[in-house]
Amino acid sequence: MHRRQFLIAGLALAGSAALGIKVWHYSLSPQPDNRSLVLAAILPALLYGALPQDEQAAITALQRTEQAVIDFMSFLPLRQQQQLDQLFNLLAHRFSRLGLTGYWQTLAMLSASERLALMQSWRDSYLTVLQQAYHGLRELLYGAYYGQPEHWQNLAYTAPRFR
Repeated sequence: MHRRQFLIAGLALAGSAALGIKVWHYSLSPQPDNRSLVLAAILPALLYGALPQDEQAAITALQRTEQAVIDFMSFLPLRQQQQLDQLFNLLAHRFSRLGLTGYWQTLAMLSASERLALMQSWRDSYLTVLQQAYHGLRELLYGAYYGQPEHWQNLAYTAPRFR
């Protein structure tokens, strides 16, 4: 995020607060629909090039990966679960998304290149929180995608065999 975008987001929030406008309702409780909304937008951009060429196979792989992320999140430590849920909630709401990404539109409305550029800007950000968000999402999503046996041949990986 550029300094100008950050200042504009701050001015928009301050102006709406000064006018007494309720700009968003933020819930601390995890909302599964927010997870799906954010994952459906970020997964295709992050996995671009790794997905199968066939459109139906790509959609199936994305759905399996999204389900694998949701299933795996319950095995994470509670603090990490809360941080990921908070990130998903922030990215799902308009003003918090504007502050984090610099975009007013939903993530799904952005092009794949804009979503990928957003993730890369988080990676290169001077804010440690955005770097943590990038690395946490990337590791979780790549782990969920490449943890599925049907994607192992792309990595030339063979699972160890036990007696």
